[in-house]
Amino acid sequence: MRTTTHRFTLFLATALFGCVSVTSAQVTTDDIRAQARERVSGSLAEQEQQAYARSLLVRFETRVRQTESLIKEVERRDAAYRDRMDALFTSDDGKRLGQKNDPSIRTQFLSYQEQPLIDPSELAAKRALVEKMLGFLEEAKSAPGGYVPQPERVDEADDAYLWARARAMKLSEVEAWLNGQLATLDRTTDVTTVPTLKSRIDAYRAELRQAWIDAQTRGREAAREAAQPVMEENARIAELERALQEAELKLALARQEAEQQRIDFEMRMEQQQIELRERLAASQREMDDRLAEIERQNQLAEAERMRRDAEAGAVARGIRDDARKVELIAKCNSPEVQANLAPFLTKGTWQPGDFERNIRFDRTPMSWSKIQADGALTDNRDGLQRLLEIANAKGCFPRGGQSRGYYVNRKHLDAHRPKWGYPQTWKNLSEDQIQEVRRIQALLIELGPTLVEEGMLDP
Repeated sequence: MRTTTHRFTLFLATALFGCVSVTSAQVTTDDIRAQARERVSGSLAEQEQQAYARSLLVRFETRVRQTESLIKEVERRDAAYRDRMDALFTSDDGKRLGQKNDPSIRTQFLSYQEQPLIDPSELAAKRALVEKMLGFLEEAKSAPGGYVPQPERVDEADDAYLWARARAMKLSEVEAWLNGQLATLDRTTDVTTVPTLKSRIDAYRAELRQAWIDAQTRGREAAREAAQPVMEENARIAELERALQEAELKLALARQEAEQQRIDFEMRMEQQQIELRERLAASQREMDDRLAEIERQNQLAEAERMRRDAEAGAVARGIRDDARKVELIAKCNSPEVQANLAPFLTKGTWQPGDFERNIRFDRTPMSWSKIQADGALTDNRDGLQRLLEIANAKGCFPRGGQSRGYYVNRKHLDAHRPKWGYPQTWKNLSEDQIQEVRRIQALLIELGPTLVEEGMLDP
């Protein structure tokens, strides 16, 4: 009995060992490698999504900051413009403007009094919207999962920016008109006894009102004079025919006709006033359009001059953002920069972060975000070593450590792009070689965004 039990135990152990061996044999080395590649691919995709979300947030924040700055500028300029206009109502320069007897001046100041250039409530609403968006941005920076602005938020920011830019252009037009008027004044004359501009505008408004009253009075008088003969004739007919009812009817008809004449006359006068106002408004619009066209031509000429200066190499940093952009693009396309950055601009299938060949099949420039994610743009020794691991033919073995694996079997994983010929070990680099690598790192930091925009680097 004991011998049988012992044999059964041995048989059971042997069977279990065989099952374990069969199960272990089912997990191959290829399976382990495939799982590792899937984990690396998933991590890269997640990093790419996070980088894209960060870029959307940066664009949204840039637009909100631009809108905030432009609204502040509009608010400041509008207050300054109102102060200047209010001061001219009683100042000596305002008196001199009134002496010019220019209808456009009276129309401009009358419009300023009756209709503000910028509605304060609308300006306050735009300012509150920008402050609300800035609050969203502050909350988004501390959010653990990141924040992607909704399309509605982006549209609101763009609408507010376009509104502020349109008001700034309108302010530029009226400021140009006012400066042009003031530039023609003769300030050597004594205007102590000259009426103020406010009194002239009030008088002009009173003249318009009196003209309307006079027109109404003349209309009534003309109606009465036209109706008088008809009334006398109707009275004579009524007396002769002794037909009181017929006379009353004819008198009522005559009164209706006279009233209609009065109404027609007043309508004609009102139409004439409307046409007069329309002609004045058309003249003002024509003048505004001409001033705006002159301003646009000046702006186009200035922009063209800046473009030619930038293309010719006359750097004008801090004057125009467009000139700076042209300068960066020209620098990106220069032969020297193209040669220095050839290991990054040349198309290939390998990207930083790939630890195997043939992960990709399409040849593209090196990815700007992957270079950043690899730590190669950090301004320290580790950043320079990581940049050498990417672009040096033999990679880089840092002091006290080993390369991360881009240099495998005495070959760099990046087989399509040109590489540098620096020593493999960090401590063997000369001071000049290190400074050269620092210079190229600085070029990447400075030109990276522009290279991405121009398609010379992948995003």
